[in-house]
Amino acid sequence: MKARTSELLLGLLFAAVLALQGCGGSGGAGSPGPTGGTAPTTKTKTDVAQHLTSSGAGLVANSFTAFEAAAPAFFKPSSSGPVYDKRLGLWVVTSITLSSYTKTFYQDKAETEPAGSAVYTLDLPTQTLSGTVSITAGNYSGLSGNYSATRSGTSISGNLNLTLPSGTTVASQFSITLSLTGKVSGTTTETVTDSTGYSETSTVVRNSDGSMKITASDTNGYSSTLNFASDYSGSGTVNGPDPGLPATVKWDSTGTGTVTFANGLVVKFSNWQFPKP
Repeated sequence: MKARTSELLLGLLFAAVLALQGCGGSGGAGSPGPTGGTAPTTKTKTDVAQHLTSSGAGLVANSFTAFEAAAPAFFKPSSSGPVYDKRLGLWVVTSITLSSYTKTFYQDKAETEPAGSAVYTLDLPTQTLSGTVSITAGNYSGLSGNYSATRSGTSISGNLNLTLPSGTTVASQFSITLSLTGKVSGTTTETVTDSTGYSETSTVVRNSDGSMKITASDTNGYSSTLNFASDYSGSGTVNGPDPGLPATVKWDSTGTGTVTFANGLVVKFSNWQFPKP
């Protein structure tokens, strides 16, 4: 996997501000909007924001999984960076040796202000890559977690557990297949849980060309299908039990985009982050 792709998503954790437009309105029943669809209530907007923010947390987590870490670590040594990661708000330097995979984070391009690291060590006899993640500055200052992946032939399976600065946790289990050229494909199952007890479970299907599909459902009764191109731009839909749905979602490679509700109301977001309406 190219280092550029790894840096792009290596934020898969995490925070810009989402400016909700037209977020007034009551939490009661919706009313027909200008396009004939039903207007979203405040509850709808809140629940859609919570659902997509959790999907964004899962994306950040993916940047630390085998999709972005284990595969290159099991191949030849290399180094890259510093590369600026917009999601993290940090500069990232990647170093791969025969026995380790390390991402070192900095606040500045000159690499004089350390901001944490993701350090994985490869145990050669068991072919297990494991280690910890810690970010001390930037958009996700306070993020921490642990990672483990084991290779058997052309397959890698493992798990990742992260705690975000907000207290939200991400638990990920993944299984991927390696190609001779270093490309990866496979699936990841993730559960994102916040401090209120809300949780979202998603399945990520990653293709060898770097594109992927995420299907998710949560404890509010919401569900979504999000389709990503290899640069992580994409589109999708969100469904749920409240007025104003389904909603369509479009975003660019940095996770900045729009949610369009059934009545045509458009909400802008950045880095998959939403403030409460």
